[in-house]
Amino acid sequence: RRLIVGAAAALLGVSVRSVYLLQEVRESSLRDSLTGCVNRAYAMDVVATELMRARRSHLPVALIMFDVDRFKSINDRYGHLCGDAVLAEVGAKMRASLRSSDLKCRYGGEEFLILLPETPLDDAHRAAETLRREFSELEIQWNGRVIRVTSSFGVACARPNEIDPTPVIARADEALYRAKRAGRNCVRVADDPPAVVTSTGHVA
Repeated sequence: RRLIVGAAAALLGVSVRSVYLLQEVRESSLRDSLTGCVNRAYAMDVVATELMRARRSHLPVALIMFDVDRFKSINDRYGHLCGDAVLAEVGAKMRASLRSSDLKCRYGGEEFLILLPETPLDDAHRAAETLRREFSELEIQWNGRVIRVTSSFGVACARPNEIDPTPVIARADEALYRAKRAGRNCVRVADDPPAVVTSTGHVA
């Protein structure tokens, strides 16, 4: 009987270790090893799920898209390993600054997507502005040099009953490119009315 109990305990131990191993493999396959952010495919599933939940609960959900300004010039001037170091610092700053419930995704290259559940547009705007400021204050050490970066941000909020991630991501992305056109290192919000320039040349 003791042999049977011992064998069962051993099998249970193997099973538990296998479960943990499978979980570790799954989590590592979902994350970008450089930045610690989840990958794009996984993020799309989570965004779709969160939009469905937001529709049922009538709570807001916001997205932030941003990228590192002039990232290609960093790679060209200092090399791709330096570019990797910049992205790793950006990922670490995101994890330190944002809530654990906020999904951080490396969307592609130097572009990132953040999902903020139960967050209205004004709060998402403030979160983006905080990240923008913190990124601009980073001092990344590289081969005796200090590398400084800035980032441009676009913010969007899901509309009532919106369950398809594509339109809200597109609005955040469009706002990001408006930030680029505005001179970079700034935040723009989707669906903002365009600035009106008066006859005197001032912005109304």
